[in-house]
Parts: sequence; C-alpha cells; structure tokens
Amino acid sequence: MLKGLRLQTSAITSHLAAVEITYNTPHDVVVQYARTVVLLLFGGLMYPNSAGNYVSLLYLSKLEDIETVRNYSWGSAVLAFLYRELCNAGTKGKAAIGGALQLQIWAWSRITPVCPGLGAQRLFMGQVQMDNNRWLPAAPYGAIWNCQHTFTTTVRGTVRVIRKILDEMQADQFIWQPYDM
Repeated sequence: MLKGLRLQTSAITSHLAAVEITYNTPHDVVVQYARTVVLLLFGGLMYPNSAGNYVSLLYLSKLEDIETVRNYSWGSAVLAFLYRELCNAGTKGKAAIGGALQLQIWAWSRITPVCPGLGAQRLFMGQVQMDNNRWLPAAPYGAIWNCQHTFTTTVRGTVRVIRKILDEMQADQFIWQPYDM
C-alpha cells in the first residue's frame, strides 16, 4: 500500500468505497472524504506516475485547508509536471512517461506529425448551446479524431518513435493558435 511517500491508488478507492456520505454525515468526515477524492484525482488524473497506480503524499499538505485549494494554480502545476515528465522521457533507458497524458488531445490539435489519421476526415459531432453566446461540442472534443487507425496513418505510441518525430519536426508542423472554444 505505502511505497516511500506514495500510496497505492487502489487503497484510496477501497477506502472511498467503504465510506458512506449522507445528509447526517459530520462535516469533518465530509471534508476528509473530499480530500481523499482530490488526492485520488491527483494520482490518477493530474499527476499520475507512469503506471498510474500510486499518488504522492506530498500533495496532502496542499489539502490541509480545503477552502484555499481553489486558489492554487493547478493547471500550471499539471503542465509543469507533464513538462518534467516529457524531459525525463528523453533520458536513455526510460520506457514510460507519467503526467497528465490526456493532454495528448491538445498535442493532436497542434502537433501535426503526431495527429492520428493524418489526412483523414474528422467527424463533425454537432454542437450544444450552453447559453446565448457559448456553444460546446456535442461529444467529447477528442472524438473528432474518431477515424480508422492503421500503421501508415497513426503514430505508434512508443517513446522512441515520438522522440524521433519531435526531433525532426519543422516549424510549419506546429499549429500556433489560441485555445479552441
């Protein structure tokens, strides 16, 4: 369960499954439950190790005052962690990358050599109106890359292949644009 300063995510999920939150649950128990859920999000989504099965207990100090958690720049921290993992991926003998790899969707929309289905037609998933001025995709944004994947149109996800692609990239192979809506 504990490995140095890391806790297995399966231990966290089994703890959460054993706790029942109701309207009568004391406030302290609810806050502890919320901290546990956030810790699981840290280990499984925001700052996962390469296997995704451990979470660092160093984040617990940031969860002491649950009211101030929202004031931290978590997005910056996630990107910094991912950048560090990407830099470490260049180390000889490294076979896996940790970090928020769901950011691959961002990479697919900006770094054309790693985009799946190069030249394939993307699916238009429709839009849903949130309010008068904002529209969102009807399906998850990543679904636009729902195309046939073959060895000739899809980058295989090995660290060695991705490293080679990034090393050989040309300036026009990166799409410089602000974030999409």
